[in-house]
Amino acid sequence: MSLLGKVIEEGTITLSGASSGTHSFSASFSTTPNVVLSVNNTGEVFAVTAVVSSVSKTSFSIKTSASMTGEIQFRAVGS
Repeated sequence: MSLLGKVIEEGTITLSGASSGTHSFSASFSTTPNVVLSVNNTGEVFAVTAVVSSVSKTSFSIKTSASMTGEIQFRAVGS
């Protein structure tokens, strides 16, 4: 996949005993971006998964499989 002409935003959502979060993009997407996630649940002894529950040109929301304390890294790629 060529990234020529693509808009990319990367960042982190920090959760503290929560199972959902949101992020507002600082990048300007002309189309709804694809968002991928990676979970880093600091100090937890169980696996937590995260999914994108909604996404638009301006923001996205996530839900996790359990309340967690840690970070969700994301990468949004669109145009």
